[in-house]
Amino acid sequence: MSSPIYPDSNEELKSGMILQIDIIPSIEGYTGVSAEECISLANEELRNDIKEKYPELWNRIQKRRKYIQDQLNITLSEEVLPLSNTVGYLRPYLLSKDMALTCK
Repeated sequence: MSSPIYPDSNEELKSGMILQIDIIPSIEGYTGVSAEECISLANEELRNDIKEKYPELWNRIQKRRKYIQDQLNITLSEEVLPLSNTVGYLRPYLLSKDMALTCK
C-alpha cells in the first residue's frame, strides 16, 4: 500500500532507502505463506562508508549476498544490501527445515 513500486510509477528509488520485499506464492483455493524481509539500497559511496565504518556489518551483508546468490540462485545488483539472514528464503512445505525454494 505504501510501496513506491507500482505500474506507471514515477517514484525514484534512492541510495539509503530501506524496503520490505515480499515473496507471496499463491495457488487458487489455498491460503499462502510468505517471506517478508528488508533490504537497503546503497550506492558506491554508501557501500564504501558502511565497509569502512562498520566492517562487521559489511561482512554479514556480504555473507548474506553470497548465500542468496550461490544457494538460492537469486541475482542481486551490487546496490542491494540484504539486512536479514532470511531475505529471499522460504520454507513452504510444512516448514520443513531441510527444504527451501530456489530459483532455476
